[in-house]
Amino acid sequence: QNILFGSEGNLGLITKAILKLHKKPDLKKYNSAVFPDWETGVKFLYELSKTSFIPASVRLVDNVQFRFGQALKPKSEGMKKYIENLKKFMVINIKGFDPYQMCASTFVMEGSREEVAYQEKNIAKLAQAHGGLIGGPENGKRGYMLTFAIAYVRDFLTDFHVIGETMETSVPWSKIHRTCQAASKKLIELHKKHKFPGSPYMSYRIPQIYHTGVCIYFMLGMSVKGIPHAEDVFGSIEYEIRKVIMENGGSISHHHGVGKLRKDFMADTLSQSSIDLIKNIKKVQDPKNIFGIGNNVFAD
Repeated sequence: QNILFGSEGNLGLITKAILKLHKKPDLKKYNSAVFPDWETGVKFLYELSKTSFIPASVRLVDNVQFRFGQALKPKSEGMKKYIENLKKFMVINIKGFDPYQMCASTFVMEGSREEVAYQEKNIAKLAQAHGGLIGGPENGKRGYMLTFAIAYVRDFLTDFHVIGETMETSVPWSKIHRTCQAASKKLIELHKKHKFPGSPYMSYRIPQIYHTGVCIYFMLGMSVKGIPHAEDVFGSIEYEIRKVIMENGGSISHHHGVGKLRKDFMADTLSQSSIDLIKNIKKVQDPKNIFGIGNNVFAD
């Protein structure tokens, strides 16, 4: 079953599925927290992953993405503006958070009222133990809405000669920092090498946590105005960043798959004997190559 599902259309297609329905939770609640820096936020997530109160969803965004999200907030007026300024003064001037270092985590808690109350109480307690400040449900919900806005922002920026893309990987807890740092360093290096105008954009977030590690989602972009064959150059940059991610402990993919763009990295993911086994299954299962999509190890 795993071989079939992971074949990306090379061994067959899903034509029918049975859905398992779950009861809608009695209560759904958002919340958020800010931390002094990315490293502290990661430590919080690591401790959270070992508890009995992991919420339905938890995310951590780095400082660049945090500031990006703040820039997209609607302009506040009147009393709301006053309250926003007061909160900002409290976080920066009283608590001493550096606006160019702090990061944010958002949560979605679901279940019975008792379950949600248990999660909310203990998550807040754990966040505060790591120097975090609770940001409230409105910021939590807005953090998830940003995910839906990103695709539209990317399309909008193409009118201004800006190309953007997202990349994801799964990585062990112990290799989160070096993977993020290596990817950012490589983008800056390649941006300079190809003489792109301005400065490159790179941010990352953790949208999924597991006992053994996390999913990291990278967002990158740059102005390509005046660059010949910009799409091809950008594709080569994306390829090099994927290479660096894998060299520093990241996987070939978390959920986007391999397809044709990442086919060259399969030799670093599976042994040659495993690849030969899959190709032999293909010969028996589909000798006429009816399912000739040519993805993954078949993208020769």
